[in-house]
Amino acid sequence: MVPDNIYACIFENAPTGLVILERATGRVLEANTAFLQMARRVRAEVAGCNFWEPPLVADAEAGAEIHAHLLAGGVVLDAELPLRTGDGRWVLLEVSGNATNRMIQLAVRDATGREQARLADRLEMVSLIARRTATEFQNLHRALRTTGELLLVGAGQGRPVLDELDQIQQASERAGRIAGQLQAFSGGIALELRPVALNHLVEGILPRLRQLFGQDIEIVSDLSPDVALVMADPMQVRQIILKLASNSRDAMGRSGTFCVQTAPALASEPGLGINEVPGGPYGVLAVSDSGPGLDDLSWAHLYEPFFSTKAGGRSLGLGLAAVYGIIRQSGGRLWTYSQPGKGATFRIYLPLADAQLPALPPPPMDRSRDNATILLVEANDGMRTVMANLLKRRGYRVLPALHAKEALRIADAQGPPDLLISRPEPELAAHLARMQPQLRVLYLGGYADGLAAQGQGLPPRTSLLPKPFEPEILLDAVVRSLNQPL
Repeated sequence: MVPDNIYACIFENAPTGLVILERATGRVLEANTAFLQMARRVRAEVAGCNFWEPPLVADAEAGAEIHAHLLAGGVVLDAELPLRTGDGRWVLLEVSGNATNRMIQLAVRDATGREQARLADRLEMVSLIARRTATEFQNLHRALRTTGELLLVGAGQGRPVLDELDQIQQASERAGRIAGQLQAFSGGIALELRPVALNHLVEGILPRLRQLFGQDIEIVSDLSPDVALVMADPMQVRQIILKLASNSRDAMGRSGTFCVQTAPALASEPGLGINEVPGGPYGVLAVSDSGPGLDDLSWAHLYEPFFSTKAGGRSLGLGLAAVYGIIRQSGGRLWTYSQPGKGATFRIYLPLADAQLPALPPPPMDRSRDNATILLVEANDGMRTVMANLLKRRGYRVLPALHAKEALRIADAQGPPDLLISRPEPELAAHLARMQPQLRVLYLGGYADGLAAQGQGLPPRTSLLPKPFEPEILLDAVVRSLNQPL
C-alpha cells in the first residue's frame, strides 16, 4: 500500500496544475504548486474561493455551465476558461476533470501561448488579405488608368475605341468580384435567405455547367426526390456551384467526370468522422470530381484566401474562403473529403425551410411605372452618378441627393417621390411616407448588420438590395419595389 504522503508529494509536484474542489459549492480544497504559479497567487488566496467565478475564473457564466455539466455526471476535456491572475493579468486555461461523490478533480494547463499563436495566425491572415487585395486593386487601377488614357487619345484621333472600352468593362467586373468575395469571406454580405427548391436550382444551372466543362468532361446529376426546401440565397448557391465546378475543371484537365447530387441528411448520419456536422436536419448539395484529389499541402491551406493548387500557388481571389463564408453565414456547414488520386468531394449542408412554405416565385415584371419619380440618396459621388444615369435611361425621373437632409429639401421643393433608394434611413423614409402614403422604399445594404442583417423588421412596401449588385439587378429591384401591393 502506498503511503498517503507519497500521493501528496506526487500531487504537489506534478507539472500539470491540479485542483480539488468541493463538489456542490466549487470551493477550492487543494491546489498544487503548478496551478498556483499559473494563477500567480499564494495558497491562502485560493483556498476556500469558488473556482468557477471571479476572482479566479473570469467568465462566471462559462464556469457555471461547466460546473453544472460535471454535477450532472459529465466529463470535461480541454474546456477553455479565462483565469484572472493575482497580478491582474489573465491566462487561458484548458480544464479537464470529473466529479466524484464528494469532490471535483481538475487538471489544468496554461493554453495562453497556443491562443496567442492562433491570434497571430489570424492577424497574419488579415495581413495577407490586405496585401493581396491591395496588389489586385493596384493592378486594376493601373489597367483602368492606362486604358482610359488610350481611350482619350483614340477618341481624339477618331479611331474605334471598342477594345479599350472592353478592357475597362473587364477590369471593373474583376474589381466587383474581389469586393464581393471579401464581403462573403468576412460574413458581411447581406444574404437574401428564402425557401429554395434545391433540385430545381441545380436543374437550372446544368446548362451553364455544360458550357463550362465542354464536351470532354461528363456531367452526372443525381437529384433525390426526397429533398425538402432549404433556406438559402439562390444567387449565392449558384455562385458556389460554379466556383466548385471551375475548380474541378482546372483539376481534371481535358477529361473526367463531374457529379452533382442532392439528398436529405441528419447530423447523426455515419461516416463523417472528425468532420461531423452538428444540428440538422439538412438538405445536402454535394459536388465531386474524378481529378487528382488534394495533397497534404492543399489540405493545410484549403480555405486560405488567395491559396491555389495551380502552378505557383497563386490564386486570383478568395476562392474557397469566400465559399466557406457564404455557407457559414447561411447557417449551413461545409464538409470536404479527398484522397490523392481519388478526386475531391464537397458536401454543403443547408438548413431546411418550413415544409409548408412554397418556394417564392419571382413577381411579374410590370414596366408600367417606368416614368415614376425616384429619390436616390447616395453618399458616394461616383455611385450616385452611375445609378442616376442608369435609372434615367430606363425612363425614370431621378432626384439625386448626397444625404438625408438634402433629400428632404429636394422632396419639399419638388414633391414626394414614388420610390426612395438609400442606405437604411428609417427616419427619412417615415418623413417621406407622411408626404406620400404610397411611398415604396428600396434600401441598399452593404454589410450584414442592423436593419440590413436578415431583411427582418422591414416596414411594409420596403425592400432590401445587398451590395454589390449588377445594373440589371438594380433595375429589377426597382421594378419589384414599384410593383409592391399597397
